[in-house]
Amino acid sequence: MHSTFRTLFPLFVSCFVLLLANGLINVLLPVRMGLDGAGIDTIGMVLSLYFVGMLLGALLSINLIKRAGHIRVFAGCVALGAISILICSLYSDPILWGTMRVVTGFCNACAFTAMESWLSSSSTKETRGKTLAVYNAVWLGGLFGGQFFMNLASPQDTTLFVIAGILLCVAVIPLVLSRHPGPVIEEVSAMSLRALYKISPLGVVSCLVSGVIYSASFNLLPVFAGEFNIIDFELSLYVGTAIFGAFILQFPVGYLSDRYDRRTVLFIILIISALVDLTIPAFAAAGNLLGVFSATAITCGIIACTYPLSMSEAFDKLRQNQMVAAMGGMIFAFAMGGIIGPYAASLVMDTLGSIFLFYFLALSQLLLAGFVVYRMTVRQALPIAEQESFVMQGAEAFSAIDLDPRTEFIAPKQPLSAEEEATISIAESDPAAAVKMTQAIAKHDPTMGVDIVGAVATTENMNVLRLHEVMKETIPDQIQELTRVLIIAQPQQAHGLMLQLATWYPEHVVQMALDIGRKLPELRSEMVRVVDKAVPDSVIKVEEYFVKIATEELEAMRPADRKNDVEVNYCSS
Repeated sequence: MHSTFRTLFPLFVSCFVLLLANGLINVLLPVRMGLDGAGIDTIGMVLSLYFVGMLLGALLSINLIKRAGHIRVFAGCVALGAISILICSLYSDPILWGTMRVVTGFCNACAFTAMESWLSSSSTKETRGKTLAVYNAVWLGGLFGGQFFMNLASPQDTTLFVIAGILLCVAVIPLVLSRHPGPVIEEVSAMSLRALYKISPLGVVSCLVSGVIYSASFNLLPVFAGEFNIIDFELSLYVGTAIFGAFILQFPVGYLSDRYDRRTVLFIILIISALVDLTIPAFAAAGNLLGVFSATAITCGIIACTYPLSMSEAFDKLRQNQMVAAMGGMIFAFAMGGIIGPYAASLVMDTLGSIFLFYFLALSQLLLAGFVVYRMTVRQALPIAEQESFVMQGAEAFSAIDLDPRTEFIAPKQPLSAEEEATISIAESDPAAAVKMTQAIAKHDPTMGVDIVGAVATTENMNVLRLHEVMKETIPDQIQELTRVLIIAQPQQAHGLMLQLATWYPEHVVQMALDIGRKLPELRSEMVRVVDKAVPDSVIKVEEYFVKIATEELEAMRPADRKNDVEVNYCSS
């Protein structure tokens, strides 16, 4: 674990500095627009456009990374983000700033995708949960610290814009100087919102509303603060307090959601947050800054918890192999809410006053609480023990999909070695020559030979049974690993490969059948038939073992997976 984090340290440093810059920009822009006399509705529109860019970046970032690589995409997008904030320092024009916010949102989405896919590929099944926790801490720590750069200069001159640009440029340095190669990235297709809504209506609606209230609250806090003369260091402390609340409240909310009905927890915290929202205007009018700060920390903390609670609620209803695709749909719902939130709230504030930001948040949360009650009446709650675990997540960390320990872990594909690439290339045109090349490599390095056998076995014209026979003569000490690798590469040849093994080494058949049945459940019946033919005295032992592990798998299975498994078995029987 320590070696993993040492390898990822440059990436975490780059992430922290990038979020420092974003923390500064998120406060600087609405404050500067207010000083320049922009209307609240204009400020809200400009801030909403950031999420338009985020959505575009989430859709296009994978293709960019495939084309240019992680480091180039990260460096190019962060540099473009620096250019956009520096352009904002030259001209105070809402149309220009809105365009630059789209650019910034796009660049951030691409940079985050590059970082998060890199983190995912560097993590194992055991470490990805801890990696996600560190990433979230770095994320929130950077946003928190960025607020305090506001005190280095007046927002009316260009100094703070230059500082933000410098921070963005500095963020590039640790990553581009890292010796760690970029990982292989695979595209993930998103589940449509319609399909996701049919499975988890509350998850989708809650995710959409969480995007609305999250973007509205954290983007427009500086506008509200300016109305009550919360400026300079007090403003940094105020926004920092909101971010601290977003971090600290995930611990008690996560604890409660894992021990009680999740929908009940969501309903209660929404009501609490709405009530707290109604107190903030009174505290502000009375000049009670401690009350304003404390209440804002509570409501913003609860708002930040709504997104991970939405994810957990949806995951309770999804099969594990649907989770990654479903997260794409949830991201889209949250981003749509992010586009709506700042502008809708700013229209209310412009019409009725800045103080109505919190009335807008309270009404939104009460409406969502009403929908929670409705869903509780039409759908029975899962038993507490069968609920998915709550996982802390930054609401804008859209693409940390594979880091989520609840999703099915798929080991990242490692790039082929030069020997594997050369042998595969030969195998596609001359399989016999590829077999001879594999033999030569295996004699020199048996372990590499086994790896190459697995690679060439996937080529179209390769005779796998013949390859098995030839390699058995070349590296007989590796016969078990050879057989295992070939069966994994060509499962449809499992019967023939096992019979060959039974002919040469009958004493290995039972153990190999058990290993293959554990790794590839779909081949268990095939393994029973092979053992019955080759070692009939052991077939009962193998059947009992498979029944045992199938029972254990069923008991450990998630409720949605178990239901689907039962339905499939029923329909096929």
